[in-house]
Amino acid sequence: MPVKIDSFRVGCGRYLQRKNILYECAAQLKKYGSRPLILAGKTAWEIAGDAIDASLRAVQMPYSLRIHKGPCNCEDAEMAASLAKDEDRDLIVGVGGGVIMDFAKLAAEAAELPIVNIPTSSATCAAYTPLSVCYTAEGRTVGTAHHDREVDAVLVDPALLLRQPPRLLLAGVFDAQAKFLEIKHRYRPEDENYPLGLDYAYVMAVRSYEELSNKTAAALKAMECGECTEAFEQVIFTAIAATGVISGIARGSNQTALGHKFYEITRALYPIESKPYLHGELVGVGLLLQNEYNGEREKNAEILAFMKQYGMPHSPVTAGVPTDRETISIYYEKIMASSAMAEATPEDGEKLRAALEYFWRILE
Repeated sequence: MPVKIDSFRVGCGRYLQRKNILYECAAQLKKYGSRPLILAGKTAWEIAGDAIDASLRAVQMPYSLRIHKGPCNCEDAEMAASLAKDEDRDLIVGVGGGVIMDFAKLAAEAAELPIVNIPTSSATCAAYTPLSVCYTAEGRTVGTAHHDREVDAVLVDPALLLRQPPRLLLAGVFDAQAKFLEIKHRYRPEDENYPLGLDYAYVMAVRSYEELSNKTAAALKAMECGECTEAFEQVIFTAIAATGVISGIARGSNQTALGHKFYEITRALYPIESKPYLHGELVGVGLLLQNEYNGEREKNAEILAFMKQYGMPHSPVTAGVPTDRETISIYYEKIMASSAMAEATPEDGEKLRAALEYFWRILE
């Protein structure tokens, strides 16, 4: 197998995961700067702010705080970068969910400053990966910005994540499991031109998928009981760190990524209707399509059970997407024209059309 590219961005320089790390975060931030600009979500700062503030005050580390309320977009990121320069800040710290993680990375890239992310949910691997999914002010997807530099550090506090709503944990699980389902359909290790990086990504994705399949129920039980168990910590690590590595090595290449394509198209076409739902929730809905396309409809039963139990969207209809024939045709055309169906045969196209029919009709 050839190494087809000469540069891999694995995603993160340092990953730290331990209980109550927020109360000692200043010691970690000092490795990268001494005058941070913190970019945080409103709810995230209400949850984590006291611990972070106490840690920084204890070592007399001056910081400024900017609460970001909108989507991740270039205009606001440039404003945050300008603020950092005007205030002579030397470090960007992101505190929040996936949107803030992406936004902080985008601002750090614009300001040419180090970036440390502190996720307050495990709904995506966004804290870890060196890219930002960008949107318009209305929430329509406009593309992905790939950053030249990796994230400098990610600080994960399991005691904090234990308090997140179960649907956030499940969103991260679905997003992580998508990596395996999307890579496996074109996995061709016997092909002498198959990329070595994608081969390693596949092996890791298999392990990740099995870990999450076996331990997600136990992790949800731990959240219900308020206990930071080994299973919970393992699910968190897999959803954030392991999935981030897989994403970096795979580089999105040669994959039938129907889960993520459903997310991207839905956000682009129906930003208002899909706004209430998380990235991982919409990817999870798309996994139902991916499994059908892969000929493994039976694997949808467990996913659907989790979705319905925790009040998550579990079909295009419940994700705010219309059911008419024109909509199905639009999704078909957009998926067929995307990288998800690169080198697709006519048979692949027919299989996709049949999978979409199932996707809309059976799961209403």
